[in-house]
Amino acid sequence: MTDARIRSGPRRARWWGPLAVAAVLVLLAGGWPLIGSWIAGDERVTAGTVFRVGPDEHHRAWFRVGSGWTLDQAATTPSRVFVLRHGDVDLSVAYISLPRSDDADALWSGLRETVRVADRHARLGPPGPVVADAGAQGMAGTLTRGGDTGRAVIYPGPDDAFAIRLIALAPPDSTDPEWLPVRDVMRSLTFTEAAA
Repeated sequence: MTDARIRSGPRRARWWGPLAVAAVLVLLAGGWPLIGSWIAGDERVTAGTVFRVGPDEHHRAWFRVGSGWTLDQAATTPSRVFVLRHGDVDLSVAYISLPRSDDADALWSGLRETVRVADRHARLGPPGPVVADAGAQGMAGTLTRGGDTGRAVIYPGPDDAFAIRLIALAPPDSTDPEWLPVRDVMRSLTFTEAAA
């Protein structure tokens, strides 16, 4: 019969506990927003990037962004919906399919109903004309939704086969300079690749 004795392993340093607590505090205080952006998939966009929105070569448009934009990859469906941010302003650019060309006449009233589905207190102002830099003609108006204010723009595509809808929203106290990059994106929309 052998004498079996349990030997204790090497003594562990007792400093790891406070170090782990300090690491967690640093993570929560400073690193959490960074980790949140990684999880959400926010990606900084290079100034001058051109995005194509639309499912195929006959139904598509292009728009360009300047500096300071990030792309929300989790909320973006390439070729259908792009969600971008610049400061406090959120901008979504979406492709709208029109089964019949006469549906183009109902685009603004359809948008009004759509924004009220998500928020019954949302308000879309009357449309006014807007012309993009490359000549695309559309409709624009003010939008209030979820306590935020902003602008909605719809550009009907060629032959009224589809449309591109842009919505920009920000807290009411956002400054005018924050809206300048948004205006530039909205006016950059084109249905001609060469003009992108």
